[in-house]
Amino acid sequence: MDSSRTAAAGRPPAGLKHEPGRWVTSARFLLRSLNMRGPAFLLAFLAVTVGSTVTATVLNLKAGLQEKMSRELRAYGPNLLIVPRAGVAQDEGESAQDAGPAASATLDEQSLGAVPAALGSRVTVVPVLIAGGTAAGHAATIVGADFERLRRLYPGWRIEPAPQAPPAGPACVLGAALARRAGKRPGEQIDIGTGIRPATLPIAGVLSTGESEDEQVFVPLAFLQDRLDRPGRVSFAALSIDGGVSEVERAGAAIDRSLPRAQARPLRAIAMAQGAILERLDRMMLLLTLVILVLSGLCLVTTLMSMVVERESEVGLARAIGAGDGAIFRMFLGEVGLLGVLGAFAGLLLGAGVTRLIGRGLFGAAIEPRLSVVPVVLGLSMVICLIAVYVPLRRALAIQPAAALRGD
Repeated sequence: MDSSRTAAAGRPPAGLKHEPGRWVTSARFLLRSLNMRGPAFLLAFLAVTVGSTVTATVLNLKAGLQEKMSRELRAYGPNLLIVPRAGVAQDEGESAQDAGPAASATLDEQSLGAVPAALGSRVTVVPVLIAGGTAAGHAATIVGADFERLRRLYPGWRIEPAPQAPPAGPACVLGAALARRAGKRPGEQIDIGTGIRPATLPIAGVLSTGESEDEQVFVPLAFLQDRLDRPGRVSFAALSIDGGVSEVERAGAAIDRSLPRAQARPLRAIAMAQGAILERLDRMMLLLTLVILVLSGLCLVTTLMSMVVERESEVGLARAIGAGDGAIFRMFLGEVGLLGVLGAFAGLLLGAGVTRLIGRGLFGAAIEPRLSVVPVVLGLSMVICLIAVYVPLRRALAIQPAAALRGD
């Protein structure tokens, strides 16, 4: 048998995938290198971890703060109204002039059921009917609405409830200023006049807002529709859209398309306040993230460069015994890859904790971390490590065996 065939029979097939010993040897070199340069690797690990922590925190906060801030800003009330479109008939085949001024100033309550479908989201639409009237002989604005749904749009409203639940049937909520003028308290009864049929209602609570609502009387919508002989009609509908001016205008356009007899009217002051705060928060968090990532990258470049300088003789010896650019590249890439993965997962854990602390400090409730943040942080961590290793790797590939072994 030929000697060359005998030698070949004792070797595994050519190619790295058929020689698992190379992977074992590379792993040993990697672990030994990390063990010998523990302080330098720890410093690089901390740099990656800090950048990953800030990134994870900002991404978690971006989603959580938008939700929390939107909830807090709802105290200002609705930011979008649906009102009757001027000059459009309310019923099929009826002109606006034939319908009369009262009809042209109202909406069909049933048509508002199409609003959530038009917006593609779950929103609270509160139909409201307004009428002039009296309360205990004092002029007042009578507001017909589902009061519990209306309070969702005004979470900052303060209600003094009646000491006992009112009897079954319609009840009213009285504005604080009107209650003082009428000398009424929660639990008592009050005479309500709506211009057609008066009624006496128990007072379920007194509302205090410091605004025009203090002069109003809130009654059930169906009750006021019956008293005005306007079944199924409302003056307008109120709703709150999250996301600032752009989202409110997008929702308004969708409502205009789906309700030809209605018109969306954004309350720009409230929408702009919400959008401006969220936009400033986004810019501030983005700037903070960029600054931290740049500083982490610079620290990482400096650390990796010092590690290459310390290992010049090691790289020179590896080249002298036959290691090519590919082997040197894999050695450094393995270290940097491990560094990026470990730093990313450490940053994700720390970022989750920081996010919870910030949520409790700002809103009294923890902001839960998002699983969608994981791939973004991991990918960004790897990108930073690959960018940071570029200059040190070029220096390592330029090392000449003879000069490195002489110590030049």
